[in-house]
Amino acid sequence: MPEKLRGTVATWLNRKGIGFITPEGKNPKEGHDVLVHFSQIQQNSDDDFKSLDEGSIVLYELETDPQNEEKTYAVRVTGEDGEDCKPRQKGKGKGKKGKGKGKKGKGKKGKGKGKREDGEEGEGEGEAEEGGEAEE
Repeated sequence: MPEKLRGTVATWLNRKGIGFITPEGKNPKEGHDVLVHFSQIQQNSDDDFKSLDEGSIVLYELETDPQNEEKTYAVRVTGEDGEDCKPRQKGKGKGKKGKGKGKKGKGKKGKGKGKREDGEEGEGEGEAEEGGEAEE
C-alpha cells in the first residue's frame, strides 16, 4: 500500500473543484503544493458536492500525472485520522459582491423644450447618441 503523506489544505477553488495541499515540512511559497481534484476527496455529503476547508490537515497519496510524468497529484485524500475530510464552510467565499463592472448604456431617452435648428421653439422626444445629448 502506498505511503500516506500529511499536509495542509492551502487553497480550495469551489468553482473549479480543485485545490492545493502544502506537504508537511514544505514552504507553500516555494512551489511544493500538490494539486487535488474533488473526485479524490473522501467525504460524505447530501448533494455529492465535495470541498476542502483551507487550513485543515489531510492525509493523501501521490500519483504521477499521466499527461506529464514530471508532475504528481493527490489521490485518496482523507482527514487527519483517516476519516472524512472537513468540508469548506458554506458562505466562506471571497465576497466579491458588488465589485463587478456593469454594462455601459448607449444613452437615454429624453423629452424637452427647446429651439429647433430653424429657430422655432418646440417640444420633442429623442434618444441620445453614445456620449451625446438627446436631440429634438
